Amino acid sequence: MSDATVVSSLRQERDRFLAFAFCRADLLIELSLDHQILFISGATQSFFGCTVEEIIAKPLYDFVIPQDRPVLDQLLSGMVGGIRPSPINICFKHSDGSSRILSIAGYYVEDLKKHYFLSCKILPKIAVPSSLMHDRISFGKAAAEHLKTNPEDKLTFIELSDYDEFANRLDAEAQSELSDTINSYLQASSSEANSAAAFGNGKYGLISRPDLDIEQLSNEISRQVKAADPTGVGTKVEQASIALADSGISGGNAAQALSFMIQQFAQDQNESFNLEELAHSLPEILARIQKTAERIKSVIAGADFIMVFQPIVDLESRDIHHYEVLARINGETGSPQDFIKSAEDLNLIKGFDLALCRKAIQWIEDNPSKKYNRSIAVNLSAASIGDADFIKQLMPMLAPLKNTPDSLLFEVTESTKIPDPVLANKAIQTLRKLGHKVCLDDFGVGEASLQYLRQFQVDVLKIDGSYVREALEDKTSAHILKAIADLCKKLNIHTVAEMVEDEATTQLLIDCNIDYGQGYYFGRPCNDVTVFEEPDKPRVMVRRGGTTESWS
Repeated sequence: MSDATVVSSLRQERDRFLAFAFCRADLLIELSLDHQILFISGATQSFFGCTVEEIIAKPLYDFVIPQDRPVLDQLLSGMVGGIRPSPINICFKHSDGSSRILSIAGYYVEDLKKHYFLSCKILPKIAVPSSLMHDRISFGKAAAEHLKTNPEDKLTFIELSDYDEFANRLDAEAQSELSDTINSYLQASSSEANSAAAFGNGKYGLISRPDLDIEQLSNEISRQVKAADPTGVGTKVEQASIALADSGISGGNAAQALSFMIQQFAQDQNESFNLEELAHSLPEILARIQKTAERIKSVIAGADFIMVFQPIVDLESRDIHHYEVLARINGETGSPQDFIKSAEDLNLIKGFDLALCRKAIQWIEDNPSKKYNRSIAVNLSAASIGDADFIKQLMPMLAPLKNTPDSLLFEVTESTKIPDPVLANKAIQTLRKLGHKVCLDDFGVGEASLQYLRQFQVDVLKIDGSYVREALEDKTSAHILKAIADLCKKLNIHTVAEMVEDEATTQLLIDCNIDYGQGYYFGRPCNDVTVFEEPDKPRVMVRRGGTTESWS
């Protein structure tokens, strides 16, 4: 065989290997031991906005966004010793100032001058990773959707233990820098480069490929945490992972169960979700959550609850103005509020609110009275009032009350933040135009009480019972009550005070210019309104054990 034939054969073999390499890769990069670019081939101009000549001999770090440089360190150090790490997503800078993502895998070859050989796949153009970190709401939705179609992928929770104590040792700049670094590690390790979450207080979420070494990722985050700590101690990094395929749950409730678990983990100071325990019991927890979802759906489908009524009275005349409807779940021994909270977290509350409205409207039709005022108020969750589809379903149900809209009031609760205040206010005004009064509930303890009072035009404001309960002993609470009442008078909004327990509190509320009161002093919840209309009639009382009377 001639030398020319040998050379030609070698070139063909080289081209064949390159062709195979580019089956997966958009870019092939060779780095020196000190991470300088020695060779690059592929979509260089389109990805970097530079020619090959402008890139060669420069450190690869020069093209990586600052917060992802520790991630590149992790990737390259992980290749030493013959190890082939899982592909990691890293964000690079284009010459036009935009950011692009490369999914990088590679190999370190000791015998080839200790060089690194990288295979890089270009991912869809997205923004800088740190701006893409999900919060608990968006991550719950993303995880539910992602894991429906990718059950082999993993959901991982990560938590820096004793976070408050650790964070107090860092100044603001160090905290911000560490947060950016951890976000970058998670974003780089996430599936499709957009499935990581920062929940705050040292808690994170991640959806990743099944082959990602979570232990290695956790160790690297731990190393960064220790490096950021002025004392060099750091704090323990805990993690727990699960694949939907291994969870033991299936069907339509699986995604809801995962979303619910994310909400619970992300909540601050939720001691019931301890990661050390979760690591060993995630499937059981998911199965339990799924069972809860099935129970809630069953209650909604069968309207398997009763309504009880608590009077709201005019403080001056002591006449009953209307009743608040409280739901009691058949067969439930715990707090109804727990049921409602689970329905909210599982995104099932809209169905329950519709079922309650349906039953309340039927009660109004079945219990007319010319002698007594039997107006009732039902509660609508923040999720319901801010949902256009919910309002669309509610409108036809209100048709029977066209001539008596004042018989049904609505209380909008602030148990969760209203996602779209503009849409919510539009729904509120639609109800008011039909003649239904709307009340803003739980004022003073919600997510954005004063902001909501500015954004929503309502008829009634219900002041949270915590202010009322403390008003006799605490002058500050009393002043707050009076200030709220005075503001509402100027806005032409009526006020209701909760948790009125005695005559002394009633007199104080009158002095503060509060219009109406609700509490045990005026009547405990009962499934028969005639006991309030005819006080001498024997009462059948339905009580909630161990909880305060609120909207549940």
